[in-house]
Amino acid sequence: MTRQAFCLLLVALVGCVSVDEDACAAREAVRAGAPAQAVAWAETVAAESVYSKSLGTVEAGRLALLAGDSAKAERWFRAAVDSAVDRKESSPDIKLGDVGNTVLAATVTDDRTRTYYLAPYEINLALGYGILAELMNGKREDALVDARLAVYIQDSLAKTYGADLQKAAASSDAQATSAGARVCADQSAALREMMAATRNSWENPVLWWLTGALFEADGETEMAGQSYRKAAACRPDNPVFAKAAARADANVRTPARGCAKLLVLYEEGLVPQREALKIPVPIYTAMSIDIPTYGDKTAYRPNAVAISGVTNLVAAAPALDVRALAARDLDERLPGVVVRNITRAAVQAGAQAAVNANGNGYAQLAVFAANALVSAMRRADTRSWVTLPDGQQVWSEDAMPPGAYKLGVAVNGRTISVPVTLAAGDVKLVWIADCGARAQTAVVSLHP
Repeated sequence: MTRQAFCLLLVALVGCVSVDEDACAAREAVRAGAPAQAVAWAETVAAESVYSKSLGTVEAGRLALLAGDSAKAERWFRAAVDSAVDRKESSPDIKLGDVGNTVLAATVTDDRTRTYYLAPYEINLALGYGILAELMNGKREDALVDARLAVYIQDSLAKTYGADLQKAAASSDAQATSAGARVCADQSAALREMMAATRNSWENPVLWWLTGALFEADGETEMAGQSYRKAAACRPDNPVFAKAAARADANVRTPARGCAKLLVLYEEGLVPQREALKIPVPIYTAMSIDIPTYGDKTAYRPNAVAISGVTNLVAAAPALDVRALAARDLDERLPGVVVRNITRAAVQAGAQAAVNANGNGYAQLAVFAANALVSAMRRADTRSWVTLPDGQQVWSEDAMPPGAYKLGVAVNGRTISVPVTLAAGDVKLVWIADCGARAQTAVVSLHP
């Protein structure tokens, strides 16, 4: 009987994958061009969830933005940033939870009962969307305040988060078994293509570029130059970032005299959704570990996007690979996830061994059945911001003559039209979220 149960357990464990059905429904609403249908889901998570409140706030903000409710989006992103950053006057404190996700949790439950802290890439995207929402609502001064906060946050993550991750990795290495190390290595290899476009999980060149454009429009040329250079350093293959950094080095201001400046931020698709995967660990009597993974592990492949400005169509430039950031974040979390799961399996195996030692067959079967039930019910922590785009592209024109334009954005044979009116000295940003059946667009002013 025990042997039969053992075989059934193995069959149940191998390759078992689960997804968050509510998150799937929200993504389908976005794809169908009806993001407002998913707002209630996100707001319920933000208001009522014990462990995922901060994640609900960013989902609610993003869905409100996609639904065209910029006032609500601003409030949610303000709450999201406040949940992730303690705005001290001297030096804001970033709340990242246990860096590297290595602290051990309870052994009976699973990682879903751990409080969710926004990942670095999610904090940076929340800052960028919050700035965008503030600009939509005409709150340019608030947007400038948050742009300065974004500079501090990105600099702080670059200086401290990487070092903390290295310490966490060393700690995980000391605790992990050979089986755990093998699981980490296998999963990292599986994510290699997906995360190849980024060096870490926190660099956001689009946020640097956006803050640079805001600072330049405000006349803060030194701050603008620093942001543009960092955008170009993060993404040296992007001609828009390279051109802005070169202008900053040459101390050339834009827009050109008597002209206007137009920027375009184009977003496409949806970032992949994490799934829960069960992996048997033979060293612990067929106990399993539960890890988050991606069903689609391919690299982000940008659409061919071209935009008509003063001249004919000019190609937009891929700027941010959100898929790569999400995969890199998962890879950075894996050592802690595996260590915790190996520890849970060890506790279960220890309970089985203790009962086996006294020779009571009924007790042995009972503990084995209990362990099997716990293993079958346990799921990996698949929480992440699922309504984000797969990637972002940028475009700019520094010397557009004043006038009324019907901006044409060509995407794989179809065209998205956006009306834009420009006066001399204007600096405007066109935001296009092309995530499914209907593209959401907005035009905001960066100039005083």
